[in-house]
Amino acid sequence: MEQNLMSHSIRTRGLTKVFGPALVVNSIDLDVNTGDIFGFLGPNGAGKTTTIRLLCGLLAPTRGTVEILGLDVNKDSLSHKNLIGLLPENMGFYGWMNASEYLLHFASLYHIEPKEAGQRQMKLLEQVGLADKASAPIAYYSRGMKQRLGLARALINNPKILFLDEPTLGLDPQGQKDIKKILTDLNGERITIFLSSHILGDVASLCNRFAIIDHGTLAVQGTFQEIQKQVHAEKTSGVFVRVQNSPETMKKISEMPLKIIPTQVENSYIDITVTGTSYSANQIIEWFVKADFTILEMRKTGSNLEDIFFALTGNQSHRDTIANKEGINNV
Repeated sequence: MEQNLMSHSIRTRGLTKVFGPALVVNSIDLDVNTGDIFGFLGPNGAGKTTTIRLLCGLLAPTRGTVEILGLDVNKDSLSHKNLIGLLPENMGFYGWMNASEYLLHFASLYHIEPKEAGQRQMKLLEQVGLADKASAPIAYYSRGMKQRLGLARALINNPKILFLDEPTLGLDPQGQKDIKKILTDLNGERITIFLSSHILGDVASLCNRFAIIDHGTLAVQGTFQEIQKQVHAEKTSGVFVRVQNSPETMKKISEMPLKIIPTQVENSYIDITVTGTSYSANQIIEWFVKADFTILEMRKTGSNLEDIFFALTGNQSHRDTIANKEGINNV
């Protein structure tokens, strides 16, 4: 038991969740080390949010086990809750309260002494940049301000592990930068962070280890270097091409004799990745020119997290995935 406590903050074996006929989480084995900032990635509907709910004890698994700092969540469903903090993707707020009242309310649920609770809520509001708005009713908060308050709420009990589902959602660039700095500082205090996000750049810059799931199944897990080794080069290497968009562009793409993955569609251009081919870059250019595409940009792929993500999860539009987050709850 001591060895497990020292090495892992989160450990699952065969973690499975079935809703009716739907297999949402399929026998996942996760190993999150103490002190990790762990990036948990997958396309819309991959099972990320359900997995987080299982890890936090909000759902009971159909099969398998979850250990949080050595505690079996199925057997110690109450004990482990003092060890974790959770910022869900969609969080409820009491609009008639102000930020201080909101944090003090949740501090009381954790049986934190009033004096200590007062000190914590002031420190947290300062930390997330809401100290000057502490007395304003939450009903008047913007989405970004609510996201900051949600993070403060997740930290009120001084958790050892912090679960975050889209923590920078709704924040402007400065707000995103501020949250990332807060998370880095928290990790410096040896808080383990489990981060789910569709902003792959944030995940790549913040996290030291990653997992990618698709259709409820764990595809890869480890450091970026370890994941690169796990994923065969032919799966991730390819050529990125940005072509001018037109009414005929998608039809032309479907007729190309190459494995093509559209990754972003805009009014003026379409980004695509050509994978699994032995053709050289010059030969690929010839194919596109022969098909009467207008090429705006071209480069080799396979060197970053985004390339690996799209290679493992198939034909997914990053832009559409993020847009869907606004109106669709992940399972």
